[in-house]
Amino acid sequence: MDLNKSNIKLIFGLKLKQLRQSKNLSLSELAIKSRLSISYLNEIESGKKYPKSDKILALANCLHVPYDILVSVKLNKNLAPIGELLNSNILRQLPIDHYGIDINKLITLLANAPIQLNAIVSTIIEIARSSEMSKNIFSRTALRIYKEFNENYFQDIELKSDNFRKQNNLTNLSNIDYKILSELLINNFGYVINYKELNKHPELSQIRAVVKKDKITTIFINNSLSNSQLSFILGKEIAYNYLKITDRSYIYSSNLNSFEQLLNNLNTSYFSTSLIISKKQIINDFNEFIKLKNWDNKFLINLLSKYQVTPEMLFQRISNVAPKYFHINKFFFLRFNYHNNLNQFELSKELHLNTNQNPGGYHSQEHYCRRWISIGIIEELKEMINKKSKSDIFISGIQKSKFLNSNEQYLSISIAKRGNINTNLYSSVTLGFLIDSDLEKKVEFVNDTSIKIKEVNDTCENCELINCNERVAPPILLNIENNKNKVKTAIDKLLL
Repeated sequence: MDLNKSNIKLIFGLKLKQLRQSKNLSLSELAIKSRLSISYLNEIESGKKYPKSDKILALANCLHVPYDILVSVKLNKNLAPIGELLNSNILRQLPIDHYGIDINKLITLLANAPIQLNAIVSTIIEIARSSEMSKNIFSRTALRIYKEFNENYFQDIELKSDNFRKQNNLTNLSNIDYKILSELLINNFGYVINYKELNKHPELSQIRAVVKKDKITTIFINNSLSNSQLSFILGKEIAYNYLKITDRSYIYSSNLNSFEQLLNNLNTSYFSTSLIISKKQIINDFNEFIKLKNWDNKFLINLLSKYQVTPEMLFQRISNVAPKYFHINKFFFLRFNYHNNLNQFELSKELHLNTNQNPGGYHSQEHYCRRWISIGIIEELKEMINKKSKSDIFISGIQKSKFLNSNEQYLSISIAKRGNINTNLYSSVTLGFLIDSDLEKKVEFVNDTSIKIKEVNDTCENCELINCNERVAPPILLNIENNKNKVKTAIDKLLL
């Protein structure tokens, strides 16, 4: 069992407590027998202290067990699931400390729980081993929930971003582009920016940037990046330094190893975006946007040009301020990728605030409903690029998405673009606002009759929509569920 020092202390404490209780000894009785203080024994049992060998020997003699048995990390049947949990990636992927949960107390509670709860722990571990939870999905889900708890707004990062602006005389600038950010990174943090070396290595063609920490820090940039992508990366590097964050990946576009790295990535991404798009600016522009009498396809595209940002940066910034300053807090954010050479759509990011409906989740095998604007707008962009030679274009679209068998409708606004580094990759970002009486009062174009209404679902495999032209897979899972219900109904009739 490959355990770190903290986990070894926890396991030793659990074993000691279990052995003490099996001998019907209280802490005070064991303290007298071993000549160790009650407070010290309590710290050992709670996993805070690991005793030296002479004290372990004294405890082993008092409990009448061999020294080797006491120090072994092998647990008996009742505690074995706890050991498996400690040895798995699950606890490292969960933001336990960020929710104010003491890991030692959690493990103690589980150790004292009935055997049925340990069975549940074992089940979770097996699911994690056999599913995509083991591939950072657990951590990413935890991060999404963390963002949702905070309504996607982080006041401390906003303040630090504002302070950086003031300290560097950026407050009155309407546009902070990659040139300004480059100068800040070089002058404030001593970086060297290299735009040539990375592209000399064909195997690194899909990597956005690599940071080399040495006496002088060098960032190697992929020269295929757009100016807006470059700004975002430079802003993140400023954030890592200004926020003094060291637990990170030094390769952009690589998998992050823990929840802590994911959280640090969130904080630096948030800082970068808020630095480039100030809170005051986006509040003013979003207010103007929702006051439009009719939907305007060009409005958001013009904002991309104004700020020199990616669609995702713009939508993320809107999703930061909408709940806090406009009390529009019932929406989802989606990012879809389409791989042209694989003919495959992938939901790569999602966020839900106070919404019941889920447009799919992280399904790996099922086919997303093609009736979503998120997917339709990618198809539209592909057609436009095929007809024209120009590929560096953005298109925006809107639709009222009505969930099948539900009264809920979402005002779904989407922007699509083609990849700069990988031209076979298309992506769209979508904000879907729940249409209720409150939204109708705040967003004036919500009742624009030119906005199409479409019935949607999550995936084809779960959809009962008949004669759907966009369907790409039969409703297999729905049929299985329907057959189960028919069997249940027949059995209920039989037993009447």
